[in-house]
Amino acid sequence: MGRDSGLRRYQSMDLLIWTVLLFVFETIVVKAGTVWFKSQPWTLSLVPALTTIVYMRWGLYGLFYSALGGVAICFASKAGAVQYAVYVLGNLFSVLSLLMVKKMGKDKIRSCVFFSFLYATVVFLLMAFGRGVVSLILGKGAGALVDFLTTDVLSWVFALVVIWIVRRLDGVFEDQISYLVRLKSDEEKEKGGKDEG
Repeated sequence: MGRDSGLRRYQSMDLLIWTVLLFVFETIVVKAGTVWFKSQPWTLSLVPALTTIVYMRWGLYGLFYSALGGVAICFASKAGAVQYAVYVLGNLFSVLSLLMVKKMGKDKIRSCVFFSFLYATVVFLLMAFGRGVVSLILGKGAGALVDFLTTDVLSWVFALVVIWIVRRLDGVFEDQISYLVRLKSDEEKEKGGKDEG
């Protein structure tokens, strides 16, 4: 019982930290884009990158994080209700990326650069597709899907860079339960070695 509550506390704190990072960095990125590069026909967002990481760390909990990502983008850009619907509901399509995780396994995705990049790309494409579908349902033209893919291409590139960096950091781009088990095992091996010595 104590172990489960400890894991829940760790998970809650971890997700809270990632949520704070999401809102802080998304606000900085959106503000930078609207102030310094307002004439540019593209957007830059950390949401695909951070959502990919949270899916890897906590699986299905990434679904809620993807919705929060939509809130963060809209909040930072002072969007209206329709944009909130488009981004929040559209981002939820990224949950389909867990089918890839189920088929391949987190370890295989994490340990191979190609599969890590492929997974980040799948998350990005599902978000863009979802936003396009929701826009279409809300009365936008069929070009909405193309718009989300083309204007957000820098977010995809940025996601690849972020994933390339974090997969080199121990435990960041890794299932957290497996990570904690591995840490415990390493700790016990180290303790056993000291006892023998």
